[in-house]
Parts: sequence; C-alpha cells; structure tokens
Amino acid sequence: MFFQALLFPVGILLLAVGGDRLVIGSVALSNKLNIPAFITGIFIIGFGTSLPELFVTLSALSKNETDIAIGAIVGSNIINILLILGLSLVLTNKKSLESISYKDILVMILCAFLFSYFLQIGLINYLWSIIMIILLPIYLFVSYKFFNNNNQLANDNSQSGSIIFNLLIGFIAIIYGSEIFIEGLIYISEVLNIPEAIIGISLAAIGTSLPELAVTIASFIRGKGSVAIGNVVGSNIFNILGVLGLSAFISGQISFSKSFSGIDTAILILSSLWVFILLRNGSTNPKLYGSISLIGYFSYMIFLYA
Repeated sequence: MFFQALLFPVGILLLAVGGDRLVIGSVALSNKLNIPAFITGIFIIGFGTSLPELFVTLSALSKNETDIAIGAIVGSNIINILLILGLSLVLTNKKSLESISYKDILVMILCAFLFSYFLQIGLINYLWSIIMIILLPIYLFVSYKFFNNNNQLANDNSQSGSIIFNLLIGFIAIIYGSEIFIEGLIYISEVLNIPEAIIGISLAAIGTSLPELAVTIASFIRGKGSVAIGNVVGSNIFNILGVLGLSAFISGQISFSKSFSGIDTAILILSSLWVFILLRNGSTNPKLYGSISLIGYFSYMIFLYA
C-alpha cells in the first residue's frame, strides 16, 4: 500500500522533469537548425508541453480508463486558462496581452465546442480522429502563411550532446512517468471512491499541465509573458486536435461514459470564451482579471468534490 501511495507523486515528478527537458531540448534543437521563431513558439513548445497529455491519455486508454483519459484533456484545457493563464495575468503587463492574436483564440474556442460535442455523445469515432489530425497541420500552415509577423531566428549555442540528452531524458521520463502516474490515479480513485471522470479533470489534469506551468513561470522570469500566454492557447488547440485526435486514431475510436456533467462542458466553453474578455479588458487591470480566473478555477474544483 505504501508503494502504491508513492506512485502518484513519483509520476508527477517524472512528468514535470520530462516535460521540462523536452521543451528545453526541442527549443534548443529548433534554434540550432534555424527553425523560424514562430514555428518554435507555436509548434515546438506547444507540442512539447502537450506530450504529457498525449502519453497519459494513451496510457489510460490502454488500461481501459477512458474517463481518466478524457477527463485529463478536459481538465488540462480548463487549468491552462483559468489557473495558468490566471496566474500569468497576475504577473503580466499590457504588452503581453496585446501580443496575442484573436485568430488563435477563435480556433481554440471552435475546438472547445467540438470537444463539448464529443462529451455530449460519449464517442469519438475513427472518422473524427482523421479529421482532427488533418485540421491540426492545416491550422499550423495557415497561421504560419498568413499571420506570421515575427520570423526572427533565435541564437542558440547549445551543444548537440546536451540537446540529445535533454530530448532523451524527456521522452524516457514522460513515457515511464505517464504509466506510473495513471497507476497512482487508479489507486487514488479506488481508495477514496472518487469517480474517474473527476480524477481525470482534477488530479490527472494538474499533473499533465505542469510543463505549461513551468513554461509560464520561466517565460515571465525572462520577461516574455506573451510566450507564456501564447503557449497556453496553442497547447489547448494541440490537446484537442492533436492529443485527442491521435489517441482516437490509434485506438480506432474512444467510447466513454457520460460521467461528464453539463457543468464540465459549460466550464470548458466559458473558460475559452473568457480569453476573449481577457484580451479586450484584461490589460486595463490584469491582476483583477487574473484573480477572477483563479477564483473561478478553485470554485470549480470545490464544486467537483462537494
């Protein structure tokens, strides 16, 4: 029992370390290869911070824990906005908010509505998985082709050995961490008799969102708040089109119970719409709007466990 109790914190630690190493290694590699800054920010960082969600989702599906898998994505997208973006706003400034494009927010909202549709019917079939996988590169291409205003390259002096080391450690930590993490979540769900959907939305989502939180904090320390906020939006798009689409494609389809309430769906959509309000008004008093976001998240968590 003592060993099983350690699975959850050990899994979180491995996911955090793995996500951090992957982001560092991926960015260093893209800079070494002179990949444009836009691709680095949207694709490399966005994909890198979403890898824990992908591996945790695939691990949960392999154990037939579909509610944990779906809940992790629902919760991760909500956490990215209300918790991580809320925290960002408490620390941010006007310039950070104005640097985010509305078209990315619109795509994120449309993805949230699509995900909400899946939550209502309790099924993601093979055809939809293919559609989502196709939509992701289309979105990236259109964004790069028509909305790329900053194509500067970043200088990087990282050695090839350190890049490979970071990528290797990152992948190993995430692969094993996701397995341990899911086993820990299953144990917690059984011992505390908590529905797996709630476990997924809360605990699983927090664990998989650690890379986004790490990138947010690191970005603000380096004075690049816009990178942090842009990463949150990009990660939410990747979570649905990439993680959900690829997971359903590999599994053939994902069929899950309708344990997710209308409140979960509403919070998912409203939190996405909330970003529009933040961009329009948040720059006037970012700490106020950030605090509202944080209060909204913790209120939702209290509702789940009440």
